[in-house]
Amino acid sequence: MSKKILIYGLAFGSACGALNYIYTASAIYKDSSMMNLFFILLELIIIPGIGIFLFLKSFRDQKPEEFTVGKAVFLGFFVSIMIGCSVSLLISYFIQFKPAFINELINYRINNAKSKGAELHKSQEEINNMIANIKFAYTTSQQFISQLFASAARGLFLSAIFAYILQPKKPKVTN
Repeated sequence: MSKKILIYGLAFGSACGALNYIYTASAIYKDSSMMNLFFILLELIIIPGIGIFLFLKSFRDQKPEEFTVGKAVFLGFFVSIMIGCSVSLLISYFIQFKPAFINELINYRINNAKSKGAELHKSQEEINNMIANIKFAYTTSQQFISQLFASAARGLFLSAIFAYILQPKKPKVTN
């Protein structure tokens, strides 16, 4: 079972990581709210949801007598953690080996923060705090932690829904 968790997690994590890269690269060069929303939904909910659903369906079909809601939630949670770790691994690769890309992204976000801070009439200290938070968000440890927590929450939520949907139907007892 752990091999299957690893395969599903890495496969769908790779897809999410590639989508994360495409989203990040496109966000630097063009600012489209609808496109950003599309990428975020696709990366955070839809692709991992498909991966968790397919994994749980495979588990149910393979071992229907062992399929319980609790076990399905637990296994789906681990698939989601693997997906999050895969995305985190890609981001840490860019931080380590392609720092120019990350610096370009950080500079883009800093310029946005400065312009929005000026529009909202924020003090220079508040703008400096926003800039420090942006720089902190793109450290390897912070990316790993944020991916881990996001994937844990997503995994529990989606696994519970899919486990309930996929649970084997029990015959009705008539007296």
